[in-house]
Amino acid sequence: MAEKNDFDGIGYRIEKKSPGIFRLLFWGLVAWGVAFIAYYLFGGWSSEGEFEQKKKAKQETVAKGVAPAGVHKEGKKEDYIAMGKAEYAARCAVCHGPEAKGGIGPDLTRKEYKYGRSEQAITASISEGRPDGMPPFKNELSHEKIEGLVAYILSL
Repeated sequence: MAEKNDFDGIGYRIEKKSPGIFRLLFWGLVAWGVAFIAYYLFGGWSSEGEFEQKKKAKQETVAKGVAPAGVHKEGKKEDYIAMGKAEYAARCAVCHGPEAKGGIGPDLTRKEYKYGRSEQAITASISEGRPDGMPPFKNELSHEKIEGLVAYILSL
């Protein structure tokens, strides 16, 4: 007669304890979770508090007449064009050609563009991208660099 724990000739045994490494990992994870939760509950961190601190600091700098970080004073048009030309050579010339006469991307020296040749339309094209090939650069370029590119493109 077959044993109680024998099915189709395959024996098995019932484990009463899990392997030691699993128990160690489990209790380590529990300890880490408790420490993590305690840190954020009792550590005084608050996104609302941080927001209020930044808001207060910005109001103080504006009250003193100092430009807050990230806000630039108006530069000369020539400076923006020079900055835009350098950025164009680094990022845009690959698709639009070194002379902006086109290649993979369209010719940027034309009088009219498919999506408009206004400052807002070009800014939207650079920031948000366009279907069929123009990638968005809003996460890669600062607002100032985009303004420089727009100034350079409009100067062509």
